[in-house]
Amino acid sequence: MVSAAGLSHAALAVAASGGTEGALVSPWLPGVALFAPLAAVVIITFITQREKHLSGFIAALCMTLSFGAATKLFFQARHGMIQLPQEISWTWLSVPGMVIPFGYRLDPLSLLMLLVVTGVATCIFIYSHGYMKDEPGYSRYFTYLSLFSFSMIGIVLANNMAMLFIFWELVAVSSYLLIGYWYEKPSAGAASIKAFIVNRIADFGMLIGILMVWSLSGAGGAPRTFHFGDMEAQIRAALLSGALDPSLLAVAALLVFCGVVGKSAQFPLYVWLPDAMEGPTPVSALMHAATMVAAGVYLFCRVFFLVDQLPGALAFISWIGVITALLAGLLALVQNDLKKILAYSTVSQLGYMVMALGLCSSTAAMYHLSTHAFFKALLFLGAGSVIHGLHTQDIWEMGHVWKKMPWTAGCFIIATLALCGIWPLSGHFSKDEILVLASHSGSDVYYVALFAAGLTAFYMARAVCVTFFGPQRGHHHAHESPLVMLLPMVILAVLSVFAGFFELPDFLEKGYHPLHDMTVVYTATSISVAGLLLGSMLYLKAGTVDPLIEVLKGFYRFLKHGYHLEDF
Repeated sequence: MVSAAGLSHAALAVAASGGTEGALVSPWLPGVALFAPLAAVVIITFITQREKHLSGFIAALCMTLSFGAATKLFFQARHGMIQLPQEISWTWLSVPGMVIPFGYRLDPLSLLMLLVVTGVATCIFIYSHGYMKDEPGYSRYFTYLSLFSFSMIGIVLANNMAMLFIFWELVAVSSYLLIGYWYEKPSAGAASIKAFIVNRIADFGMLIGILMVWSLSGAGGAPRTFHFGDMEAQIRAALLSGALDPSLLAVAALLVFCGVVGKSAQFPLYVWLPDAMEGPTPVSALMHAATMVAAGVYLFCRVFFLVDQLPGALAFISWIGVITALLAGLLALVQNDLKKILAYSTVSQLGYMVMALGLCSSTAAMYHLSTHAFFKALLFLGAGSVIHGLHTQDIWEMGHVWKKMPWTAGCFIIATLALCGIWPLSGHFSKDEILVLASHSGSDVYYVALFAAGLTAFYMARAVCVTFFGPQRGHHHAHESPLVMLLPMVILAVLSVFAGFFELPDFLEKGYHPLHDMTVVYTATSISVAGLLLGSMLYLKAGTVDPLIEVLKGFYRFLKHGYHLEDF
């Protein structure tokens, strides 16, 4: 890969190497994808602040433009019309011994993530027009949402660690503003501060790791660099020649992994994510299901060359992932807030993705990240639709909702089956790929992951049965949501069903062959079906008290206190 270090400050470089046949990309396409949401921030802040409907329209239009540019780039790459990988870079900062470019890296990893982020965000922007229509801070909401989208896309397109870290922190600022959107509520203010502080702890370790990796990139005598392509080439060469101590690289890589533990809510720093449900539900769908929390997994896929030859570090990462999947799944069992059930479910699924990274497959991690974005965003939007209709988040104040909200119920059930890995929905393909990897690893993570899969099915059956079926609880007057909210949900439902057939692993890694192990597939599916049946039997006719209280007794109380981890 050609380094951006040699570019003049104003010069544009388009670099490509060893990729597919095709043309070079014009700078305007990734530029539109990145800067269209920022344009919305500027226009709404300085021009349309008082015209709330116009502000919402501008935000959605700019997000749609970003999605359009991402779609064009993705399909050009899919059909071999552009060279991959390639970069578009300008020199941003240049001092003796260090050059930091501002640039876009276009390869299968960034293009798939870009399509997922902009596609899901566009659906959520449209959905927000209905969900937030009565909010007095309507324009402010879309300003924050657009700023978040700009920051997230910057992470995806960054071609160097320094640029990525700047956008990483912009995402943190945006999430602080969005989680605390209802700032007059003490709980929302506390949740935003908690999310910000927990992530600052993680990012401090990540920053040390970035500086350490920058230092180690010069171990073979080459100039130190933040540039991903140059960094990978130099670190691999230094390892091969013996100029770089693998233990030092492992320390640096695990420090960078601290950022993943924070953003992607892994044990023990997952404590911020459930509280972040204080933000509006579309925010939860965008940030805490599809994009922000996936940024950590994406980051480690981008710098996977740091650990792919370090078995000790990989084993540590896989255990962090599977422990997170298990602990979060158990906590989801005892939540009564519908959004918090989905929050812990998100933490658990992120654990699967991190486990895949630890099993040395960034492709499997990204595959599950992509499918999960669709069905988990749909689950949050479905929850938002229920909350919009019933004006409560407590599942024990719901019940018998499906007749009055059939579209919402149908979409929510489709997303639930996808999450549980039921064939032929998308989650079946991506989740089972990780389980097959685990079974072939010879590690006990496989058995823990299988148990976590059964937990997922059980707590989602609990959520569906108590929310949509059984007797009506409370004095609610449920009503179906407007079309502007239902349409994005239907689109995401279609993607939740069919995304498994899109051959995404082959796009990410040419020649990648999914591991077909029918024994694992049948075992995982059987466990998920058993979890769904057991949960349905226990909760389909449940009254107003959770039957698990009597079943689990003291352990139920222990789970309700979150293992006392936050107290510690």
